[in-house]
Amino acid sequence: MTKNLKRLVCLIAVSAAAAHAQIATAVRHPTADFEDLGLPPESYWNGSDGSGGFTSGAVHLSNSYNAEWGSWDGFSYSNTTDATVQGVKAQYQAVAGGGQGGSTTYAVAYVGWVSPPVMTLNTTGVVGGLYVTNTSYAYYSMLNGDAFAKKFGGQSGSDRDWFVLTITGKNSSGIVTGKVDFHLADYRSADSSNDYIVKTWEYVDLTALGEVKSLEFTLSSSDVGDWGMSTPASFAIDTIVSQSAGIYTEAGVNAYIDPNNQWRHADPQDPNAVVNPIFRGWATAVISYEPAPGVAAQWADPNKALGPATGEPLGIVSLGDLNRDLISQGATPGRITLSFDEPIRQGRGYDFVIFENGFVSAATYNTGSVEGQMFTELGYVEVSSNGIDFVRFPAVSLTPAPTGPYGTVEISNLYNLAGKHPNAGGICTGTPFDLLEIASDPDVLSGLVDINDIRYVRIVDIPGSGDFYDRASAHPDPWSQPGGDRYTHNHPIYDAWVTFGSGGLDLEAVGVLREQQYSADIDLNGAVDIVDLELLLSAFGSRFGQSGWIARCDLAEPRDLVIDVFDLAVLMDQWQKTEDWRTDL
Repeated sequence: MTKNLKRLVCLIAVSAAAAHAQIATAVRHPTADFEDLGLPPESYWNGSDGSGGFTSGAVHLSNSYNAEWGSWDGFSYSNTTDATVQGVKAQYQAVAGGGQGGSTTYAVAYVGWVSPPVMTLNTTGVVGGLYVTNTSYAYYSMLNGDAFAKKFGGQSGSDRDWFVLTITGKNSSGIVTGKVDFHLADYRSADSSNDYIVKTWEYVDLTALGEVKSLEFTLSSSDVGDWGMSTPASFAIDTIVSQSAGIYTEAGVNAYIDPNNQWRHADPQDPNAVVNPIFRGWATAVISYEPAPGVAAQWADPNKALGPATGEPLGIVSLGDLNRDLISQGATPGRITLSFDEPIRQGRGYDFVIFENGFVSAATYNTGSVEGQMFTELGYVEVSSNGIDFVRFPAVSLTPAPTGPYGTVEISNLYNLAGKHPNAGGICTGTPFDLLEIASDPDVLSGLVDINDIRYVRIVDIPGSGDFYDRASAHPDPWSQPGGDRYTHNHPIYDAWVTFGSGGLDLEAVGVLREQQYSADIDLNGAVDIVDLELLLSAFGSRFGQSGWIARCDLAEPRDLVIDVFDLAVLMDQWQKTEDWRTDL
C-alpha cells in the first residue's frame, strides 16, 4: 500500500466515524428502523411483559401474548442471526440472517386467528414502503416441507404454489384506502426455473395506499388444510420509509464543463465552457415526429433535437400536450424517434442522456409551484435496434396528486422519466439511462432488441393528468436485489398539465455517453477525487429510502442498497484514477 493510500485510509476511517456520529442530524431516518429498540445480542422480545406492543420511531406495532400457552401473535422484534435454524425455533429469525442493509434489529410477525398484526402511525401520512423477507420458520417449511405443511412445488416441482403477504391501508376513520400484495413465494410460472421463495430483504412500495393511519398485515397460501393455512403464518419487516422525501436521487449529467475549474459544471454561456467530453456522440437524424395537436410552428422543428445540448430555451422541439377531450377520445400522445451515427451500447455506468428544458422553481406560489421543485413535462423513453420493436424503460412516479398547469414536482419521486433534471437558467443537465435496466425484458432476451446495438431512441410525451401510469416494471429500486422483476407498480403520473404552445415534453438533445471506467467517479467529472470522497462520506451509513442516500455511492457489487465500508473500499481502490476522456481536450 502506498503512503498516499495509507493516508487516505486513515482519512476515510476518521471521516467515516464522524459521519456515523452525524447521521442523526445529517440523514433523516425512516419512519421506523427498529434500531432504537434495545436487545441483548442474539435475543428477541415477544411481548411476554404484557405490554401489548412496542413503539419504534413514529410507529406502534401490536402484540398479543398468551401467558397460559407461552404464545404470541402480532409483532415481536429480534436481532438473531442464525439463518440455518429451522422449525418453530426459527420463528424469531429473518432468513436473510440479520436486518435490512446490515442493520441489527428487525421485526417479525405472526398472523394469529383473532386479529392481524397492525402497525399504527403517530400521524396520518403516506408510507413510501418497507422491506420484507421470510422468517426462517416459513422459508424452510416451504423449501422442504414439514409435519404440517407441504414442500412448495410438490414432489414433482410442478405444483403451482404461492405465499402472499397482503398489506391493507386504513385512514383515521378505519376506512380501507387500498391493498398491496407481495409474493413471499411464487411457484406459478410455467417455467420452474422462475420459482422462488424470498430469502433477501425486498422493498415493497406502499405509496398506492395513499394517506393512512394504520397498516394491517395478512397472509394467504396455496397450502390450505382442514384447519386453515398450513404454511407458517410468519414474515419479517424492516426499515419503514416515509414518503415525505423521495428516494430516487441520481444526479443529472452536465452537458458543459469548465476544464479550468476541476471539470465541474459550467453555464453554457460561460466563455470557459466546453461540451462535456464524457459524451461520445449525439442524435444525428429524425426518423419520425408525431406531435399532439396544437404545437405552435416555432416549436415544431424536430431537427432542433439533433446535435449537442445548448441550454438555449428556444432550441427545443415540443411533443405537444393532450387536453381532457383528446385523452377521452383515446388520442395518441406526441412522440419523436431519433437515430445515431454509431449505435448505443450497454456498458459500465449510464449509456445515454436526454435533455428536456425543465427548470427549478425559485419561489412558492398558489399556482402549485413549490420553491426548489421542478417545473417539468415528462416522457417515457423507449429504445430499439431495428426501428420496429421498442422496449420502454421501467419508470417510477410517486407524485401524489395533480399539479395544475403551473405546478411543480419533487424530482426525487421520479425515476427513468425524461425531463427529470433541469436544463435552463445556466444549468444544463440531462437525465441518464442505463441499458442494463432493460436487460431482462422479454424482447431483449428474445433478441428483438439488442442492448449492444441500440440505433433508435423514442421519447413519448406523458400528459400529466394522471391518466397515464408508470408501467408494471422492475423492482422500484433501480439497483434491484435478486428477484426484483417480481415487483409491479401502477402509479398515475402527474406533471404540469395542461400546457399549450410548446406544450408537453420539450426535447433539446439526446447524448451518448462513453463507458465509465471507474465507478467511484461519483460526480462524473472524470476523476476519482476528494469531491467523490465527500459525497460518499455524506451518505455513509444511509440506506435506500433515507434522504441521505446517494444512489451512485453504492459502489460495491452486488449492490446492497446501503453505503458502507465495502463502498469505501471500492473508492480507495480507484483513488485518483482518471477517465481516458479527460485527455480528449
